[in-house]
Amino acid sequence: MIFFTFFLISYGFITYDEGKFRAFQIVTGVFLCFDNKERSRDITFRDSFENIPQIILIPELFDIPGTKVDYNLEITQITLTKFTLRIKCFGGVVQGVHYKWLAIDDARVQVINKFNIRSFEQITLDHPNPNALKCLISVIAFSFTGAVNFEVKVSELNTKSLTIQITGPQNQLQYLTSLSYQIVLGINEIFEQYQQQAISLPYISPQFTLIQWSWFLLPFQGFQLNGINATLFKKEYALGSNSLAYQFNGGNFQSDQTTCCCLQTSKHIPQWMKFYDITDATFLEIGSVLIKQFFDSKVDYIQSFKVIIEGDYQIATDLGKTRLIIDETDTQPILNVRAKCTNQETLKINLNFQNPNENSITNPILHNCQDSYQEIIISFSLIPTQVAYQDLIVDIQETECQISQVLFNQRQIRRLLFFIQKQ
Repeated sequence: MIFFTFFLISYGFITYDEGKFRAFQIVTGVFLCFDNKERSRDITFRDSFENIPQIILIPELFDIPGTKVDYNLEITQITLTKFTLRIKCFGGVVQGVHYKWLAIDDARVQVINKFNIRSFEQITLDHPNPNALKCLISVIAFSFTGAVNFEVKVSELNTKSLTIQITGPQNQLQYLTSLSYQIVLGINEIFEQYQQQAISLPYISPQFTLIQWSWFLLPFQGFQLNGINATLFKKEYALGSNSLAYQFNGGNFQSDQTTCCCLQTSKHIPQWMKFYDITDATFLEIGSVLIKQFFDSKVDYIQSFKVIIEGDYQIATDLGKTRLIIDETDTQPILNVRAKCTNQETLKINLNFQNPNENSITNPILHNCQDSYQEIIISFSLIPTQVAYQDLIVDIQETECQISQVLFNQRQIRRLLFFIQKQ
């Protein structure tokens, strides 16, 4: 694999790294995986990360000479300076597997690892970043006892969760015995993805124009094996001045002979993944605050506060933290905080300004409750500073309600927008 990356160091720590891993191959003279043999290898980064990085594996070569194999492959440890890759073979033989590995410390990227699974039911998982709506799927290892035809798919990806399916004809999916894969989530800017390719013969790709600060990746989503031929194929790359191309070959890698004998069908999506110079998300601004009061109001919530995104079904009424997401199409969102307020109580509204409207709004705002029971509605007009989903955390306590916003940039940041206290 050809690398064309300039490394950057910030405050003494690296934020990304990459490399090739080829220790698991028979040509090294020390590797042959069969009959419950196992091997672990540490891969050391070029310098230290400040936080534990995310690790992504992209297979570059499979050298499995038989028509059946049973092995596990997994990342067992990640530290600030290295990660550990482990392989163990139970049945059949693995003569070699190569990987391109990527390490990245960026809160806009989330890697979901599923190593050595033997149950292939549909699963739904939560994810933290509402703007991480693109994904990379990488099948990194699989075991089989016959002809298999499978693909890992993300059938749904929304602002809070994703659904993963292992699909394929049932009469061939039954011969898939274990599977290791990764799902990499990121914001739209991170991925530039092309059409999926299904390759079953020696293949040379068209040229792909280079994109600055991006990795060119060929992750596998699935395979179709005929149960007769061995599984022997590798990727190769050709880098030009402004573009690159790749090719798939099969054959005997010990003798450097390449033929089409063993190049069985694989599915992959060519894509670029950006790792540097990514646009930062920015916080909401407060445009205005409007207070209304109602006497002898009939409320439908038990606690002291209720928070609603106007025109949306999302509400927060329970004690503790509740997550609300403002839609990216809402250019003038209004957040309504409803508060119970009785005689001689005072509501204190504290605003955390981060915008030029600071001088036009009194801060803090005090509202005295008088006479009979009241319900106070405080409407906050918010100003998005970019088109994106806005992730809010509402924290309701008995006498206080806090509204914070969460951003995912190089680091995950949480900032208090305002809070309301009953005094």
